[in-house]
Amino acid sequence: MTIFFKSMMFIAHLPLSVFIFFQKRNLSFIKIMRLHVLFYATGVICAATLLFYLPHAKAAFNESMAIDTKAISLANNVTADPPGTSSIHYNPAGLSLMGDGAYISFGLIPVLMDKKGRFEKDNSRAGFHDFRGDVEEDPLAGKETKTNTGNMFIPVLNDTAEALAGPIFGLSYRKPGSKWTFGYATYAQYAGGWKFEPDDPSIYGAKSVYIQHLNYAAPAVSYRINNNLSIGASFALGQTVMGVSLDARSPNEIVNITKVLGDATQNMSNPIFDLTVPFPLFGGGIGPYDYVGNLTLDMRDDFSPSYNLGALWEPFDWITFGLCYQSAVKSNLSGRFAFEYSEDWQRMVAWSGSTAIMQIASIIFDLPYNVEAKQTGTVNTTVEFPQIVNFGIKLTPIKRLSLIGELHWAEWSSVQENNLRFDQKIQLLQLAKFMGYTDGPYNMVIPRKFKDTLNWGVGIEYQLLDWLQLRAGYENRTTSTKEQYYDLMYALPTMQYYGAGMGIKWSDIDIDLALGYMTSKKHQVEAGSSSNFSSYILGAGLQNPYRGLNYEEEISIYMASLKATMPLHLITDLVFDLLPIKFGSAKVKKVSDLNTPVDLSMNFIDNVRFENQYYFIENCD
Repeated sequence: MTIFFKSMMFIAHLPLSVFIFFQKRNLSFIKIMRLHVLFYATGVICAATLLFYLPHAKAAFNESMAIDTKAISLANNVTADPPGTSSIHYNPAGLSLMGDGAYISFGLIPVLMDKKGRFEKDNSRAGFHDFRGDVEEDPLAGKETKTNTGNMFIPVLNDTAEALAGPIFGLSYRKPGSKWTFGYATYAQYAGGWKFEPDDPSIYGAKSVYIQHLNYAAPAVSYRINNNLSIGASFALGQTVMGVSLDARSPNEIVNITKVLGDATQNMSNPIFDLTVPFPLFGGGIGPYDYVGNLTLDMRDDFSPSYNLGALWEPFDWITFGLCYQSAVKSNLSGRFAFEYSEDWQRMVAWSGSTAIMQIASIIFDLPYNVEAKQTGTVNTTVEFPQIVNFGIKLTPIKRLSLIGELHWAEWSSVQENNLRFDQKIQLLQLAKFMGYTDGPYNMVIPRKFKDTLNWGVGIEYQLLDWLQLRAGYENRTTSTKEQYYDLMYALPTMQYYGAGMGIKWSDIDIDLALGYMTSKKHQVEAGSSSNFSSYILGAGLQNPYRGLNYEEEISIYMASLKATMPLHLITDLVFDLLPIKFGSAKVKKVSDLNTPVDLSMNFIDNVRFENQYYFIENCD
């Protein structure tokens, strides 16, 4: 494993040396070492920020939710207006809009998600009855659920933190006068997670979850065919991780029968039955609303490649078209699991093996009869993120104003199920076949059957001052989850996405600020509507913990972001001026120092941008 990670770090760092190669022909070991030291320092800062960021968050982000500041302010509508080095993800052709020379972008996106919900009894259906004939009330009826506690995986440290924040890091380089631009980025393409308190009713749907895909090395290249057309491509090496913890209960007729018969035969004894089928039956049984056990698993895949292709076309000064294809990401995750069983469950299993006849019957029907308080072992699964196509148009009716329209298509229908494959028979799954479960004791299959999504969005940019640009955007993000498969582990409802922000030109530095807000008001899941949540049909789904309950939820997601983009030499000069050991001059010639004609009437920022354009704004009078 150590050799593997060293190889990954070499692959990740290789593009940094390539930047130096294209920037200066007279290579020196000191310069390469300086850039690598800078990379390590930036990585440590990002990791520390993620680890110690105080505000908590909960999220289940899909499709590029928290990657770039400008993208947040425009509500993700940036295919025709790519955001600097983050073009590597949104549209690699946008790298051609970066300035000559080397640039670095870095920043942070803290996120807060607040979720509220309420479970209510379905009065149209009768509940379960005990052995006396009395109706048993679900203790979760009338209970409220709430969380804003996050859960995310920290790479390298191999640990989780109750926070959610996305780092921004990117590099670009173009030799003055060249049509080629090279880029490099690290970003979390998909990320999210949450935790509930131990007494929250949502713990039976998902006590805690994290799932994320981090592209730890994403080199890219763009080529400017002419002044109107650019194309680009990026290749990413990613890590996919997934962790789940949930408590289990099983409100259905079969489970209720074990409790009814167990209670009815309490304190009964018969010599014949004691040697054959002892009382109480089922060891006392398990109630339909009783805690059965807890499942915890952690899995990862450290090598999940993907790629992006993009094009940017400006046939006229007043219109730009952007097109980007993002490949699917398919990850084969493996890791460890633990099933912990309740005392009631252990008594029932002990009853199954309490006599010779019971053991024989258990063997015939492949039922557990050896008591295990906890099962542990290895587990693996396949996680797929869909291929995506984004198409955008930017109109500039007047020089200071840009209007953006966008369509996003994602093939979520490629995700049909979650299949957890265990290295041993799981006792819970062995008994589940009597409740209609047909996928065997080695596999825990949860149907998803997602649907493709086609979302639309709009954005606006206005150059208020020469140094200040204002932005705003909206996106309608339709859910990929069908109502009949909705659950609390893997689904978000349709949400409205609003963004606002600004771009500031300050000396040699471009600063972006953004606020994002997503909301879904009063999404309802009716009792019996979802086989993963509250179905009345026996055997409709393995995970069906809220039978007989209506559920209503409200979700709000808040994002803030700050990003700075500047010539790389500003960072290297600062870092090595502060180092106690000097390696020689770290200064790199600015574009204005090179043997290329410049317009002295323009400021420095204008001269280093391609054709005197800022990467986030256009020149204006």
